[in-house]
Formats: sequence, structure tokens, C-alpha cells
Amino acid sequence: MTRLLSPSTTDRDYWAIVDNLTRRGFFGVGAGVAAAAFLAACGSTESSTPENAETFEFTRGDEKLIIPTDPQNVVALDPRDGLELSILAGYPVTAYPTGAAEHLRREVPDATGVEIFAEGASDPNFEYISTLGADLLVLSAGWWDTGSYGNDRMQQISPVLPVGKDFTPEWRKVMSDFLTGIGRSDRAEEVLAEYDAHVAQVRPTVEPLMAGKKVAFVAAAEDQIAWFQNDFRTAVAEDLGFEVLREGPDLRVMLGSEQFNRLEEADVIFALDRSASGSVYTSPTWQRLPAAQAGRVIPFDYYKAAGYALTAKVLVDDLAAGVKR
Repeated sequence: MTRLLSPSTTDRDYWAIVDNLTRRGFFGVGAGVAAAAFLAACGSTESSTPENAETFEFTRGDEKLIIPTDPQNVVALDPRDGLELSILAGYPVTAYPTGAAEHLRREVPDATGVEIFAEGASDPNFEYISTLGADLLVLSAGWWDTGSYGNDRMQQISPVLPVGKDFTPEWRKVMSDFLTGIGRSDRAEEVLAEYDAHVAQVRPTVEPLMAGKKVAFVAAAEDQIAWFQNDFRTAVAEDLGFEVLREGPDLRVMLGSEQFNRLEEADVIFALDRSASGSVYTSPTWQRLPAAQAGRVIPFDYYKAAGYALTAKVLVDDLAAGVKR
């Protein structure tokens, strides 16, 4: 059964994450150092699981969470980290929010009737979530760490497992640490081997096309451009052998129209447009960029801006297709 409760909040939640991290100092000056500390606190996990125990202790930094060893009714509370890492863990996902990418939806078996609900991490419907009968709620660590989801209220409904790290270029480590922490390190090795094999197959087809050329990743944010320099996308691009245009260690920098010339060295630009009205991509300063004049601004799929092995694999195909245009 598929149930739609209200309009999707995916777009709002995406920019809420970005805005929240910006306010907390993870973007802009010093973002590389701040992000490294953030990842260290959120990405390091340990577990203590006595043999045949029904629950185990999952440790995240200073937090110790009691989690079921073999959950049977797992609800992913966000369509990115929560859903993808639940799938990778082999959890039986019985409900997840609208806004999930197609490549992730394909991985969720529908044999038992999966609930699809229109919820965002900024406005959870606790009453509805409590009706799902979950024995484990899986939630993006980015939301858990801000407390924006109502952590105490969530834990009254079911054990909550915070996972992942939004946009991280260290997605391999974050994913592997999580899967190892829940006792499924073999799964981490399996999916990374599949990803690496796919990269090895695709990379020779694009390396000749991109020799000596640079790529950039941007997103329109009303009258500015967010230039992503060190994130999930750039890490996957570098796996393919692409040279990523960047100025430093920051995850992203914001550019006003008078600063678009800082992207002049990019031969190919992968561009995401999430602006509510209009687009800076039509501005004269943007149109003067060499990539724009050469028709080498490639639309980028919002649903592949962050993720782990499943998303990375399909992103490889998208990046390859983009530079082959």
C-alpha cells in the first residue's frame, strides 16, 4: 500500500540542511577543519553485541544507543541517508518518505506493502509515525545531531539509529564504519567491491575525453551559486579520474554574480537548479563562462548529490554520460 499524506518537503529539507550547516560554520572560512571534526564525531561508530543478544549497544561519539540486533520493521525517516544505509544494511524497510530517488526505490521490495509517507525531518508527524509499528527508526545523523526532529519524542516511539553524514566526500568510510558498527562489515566489502569494479569499467571510456580538463559542481541558490568543492560528487568524480576545480578544503563556497569568473577554468560544469524563481544561470556573467559558451553546462540530478555505494554507482554513469555529450 502506498499512502501520500501531504506534499513532499524534500526540497525544503535539502536547503534546511545546507542552511543549518552554514549557520553552524561548516561552510565558508574554516569549513574544511570544521567538517573534519564533524565527520570524526558522527562517522565513528562502535558496537558491543553479546552472542544471541536481541539488542546491542551502538556508540556514536559520546552517545550510547540500544538498537535491536535483527529488526523486522524498519522505518527510514529520511529519503537519503536513512533509506540508503538501511538498504545497504539489509534491513527490511517497511516505510520511507516521498522524495526518495528512483534508484533507491528500486531496492525496496514491495512484497509486504511498503508505506510511502510525505514527511520531512523538519516537521515530523509523531502520531502517524507511531502507527507504523517500527522496531527501529533510521534517521540522518545530520537531523539527529541538530535535534530538529525531536529526538526524545522519537525514542518514545521506537529505538532510533542516526546514520550517515550529508554530502561527505568520505562516504566510503562513513558507510563502512556504520555497517561494521552493526556487525555487517562483509556487506561493506561487498558493495565497495561492486562499486570499484563499475568504476574500473567506466573510467577508461571517459579518461581520454577529460585529459587536461577540469570539472566543477554548482547549485543555484536564488541570486548566488553554491560551488561545491569537496563533497560526495567530487569524490566520485575523482574516482573516475576527473580533475575537480577547487580553491581549498571547504565543502562549498558561495559566489555572487560578480564572482562567477572564478569558475572560468572549468571545462565542464555540472549544475543543479533548486531556486524558487528565476535562475542565475541566465545571467550575463554566467553566460560569459567558457563552459556555458561551449554548451558544457550539464544538468545535475538533485537525487544524486549525496549518498553511499548505491548512489555512487549510478552517479558514475551520470557523470560519464554528461562528459560524453
